Amino acid sequence: MQQIKNVIFDLGGVLVDLDIERCIAAFRLLGMNRVADLVNPYYPAEMIGRLERGDISFHEACDEMRRLDNRPGVSDAEIAGAYGAFLTGIPVAKLRQIARLREAGIRTYVLSNNNPASMEVIRGQFTADGRTMDDYFDKIYLSYELRELKPSEAIFRKVMADSGVVPAQTLFIDDGQKNVDTAQALGFAVYMPAPGEDFGHLFDEITRTK
Repeated sequence: MQQIKNVIFDLGGVLVDLDIERCIAAFRLLGMNRVADLVNPYYPAEMIGRLERGDISFHEACDEMRRLDNRPGVSDAEIAGAYGAFLTGIPVAKLRQIARLREAGIRTYVLSNNNPASMEVIRGQFTADGRTMDDYFDKIYLSYELRELKPSEAIFRKVMADSGVVPAQTLFIDDGQKNVDTAQALGFAVYMPAPGEDFGHLFDEITRTK
């Protein structure tokens, strides 16, 4: 780990704690059972995948969800709330670990399959220690802005081209096996944490000689 100069974080399941059952239950309360069945914390499908790839707007995704379950009266805000139920918060300890990495001269980034509605919630959760999300990262790369989804090689190559990170000097942390496999094939150092794991020991190794 001594050669690591950059760390790229996934959001959901790595920094942001997730509760998939709470999200599924929220959609079922809206009478959107078929949408509930599509919820996947790792690899978005159907209209959720198109939303997170930036192919359709949030409103267009909501329209597709309403049609899928024949629930025309459900509002965009209600759907955003149900999807936001996924996101249960960010432990302050993780925020402070990122801050310490940056103080040690490590560059930090986010690479996340995500959507605009969820990002509003997530950005609010990053204020838990008195800072903003942008204070913690050199740059935030989101699937719907890059128009690509993990685990495609294309999204990693776009990040590499924009940031200038060298894979051999970069640790990629993600809880999706396919995402980790792609990153590893491109030469990144990788780590796949278990649900709820405190992986701060990695950062102790990285900063030990900095």
